[in-house]
Amino acid sequence: MRGVYAFATEIDRCIEALSEKDYHQKIGRSKTLREELYPLSRLALSYKQPGLDVAVEGFENSGRADGRIRITGYFDREFEVQVTYAGYDGDDALRAELLVFRGCAPGAGPIHRDKKSGGVIATMSAVDCDEHIERLSVAIKTQFWKKASKRYHPGTVLLIACEEIKLRGRIGWKQLLSAIEREGGFTESQFAEVYLFNGATNELYNAT
Repeated sequence: MRGVYAFATEIDRCIEALSEKDYHQKIGRSKTLREELYPLSRLALSYKQPGLDVAVEGFENSGRADGRIRITGYFDREFEVQVTYAGYDGDDALRAELLVFRGCAPGAGPIHRDKKSGGVIATMSAVDCDEHIERLSVAIKTQFWKKASKRYHPGTVLLIACEEIKLRGRIGWKQLLSAIEREGGFTESQFAEVYLFNGATNELYNAT
């Protein structure tokens, strides 16, 4: 395990070193860095305060846990972390591809791959300003149900990551949590805590 500051600095360095194509299309280690290790580093940083030492380890494999955090000081705690990523659908990958090769991509509207040319065809479309809330809440709940259906070590913390530039601030998070509550929320979960992390805005929210 590494100290939380050293771990976070190393993850940041690795992300910064990615090419534009690898970053946007999540090629190679980019996917693990953006969807697992970066959220894990920010969760670990949230526990750091004077009087507490925090160490963290990320497991880049298909083992029992995705990470582990150890806290020592005026209280001691060590727990495993399950990290999952709430992406919307396959359209995200097409928009990322279009962004890399064309330099721009509409954030909403029909998008598909042309069967003849193999290129990505996208059409702009207007949507409500809060349209992303419902879509994101469904994606988050889907990932929660997948994780909740399995058994984990006692005390495991669940971290659900996403990337949504339009989700920002207290009002946005309140709307999202209300939408999640309408879908049943995170009640009766085996997890010690459930966190939501928005990688697009670096915001972490304890949803338990």
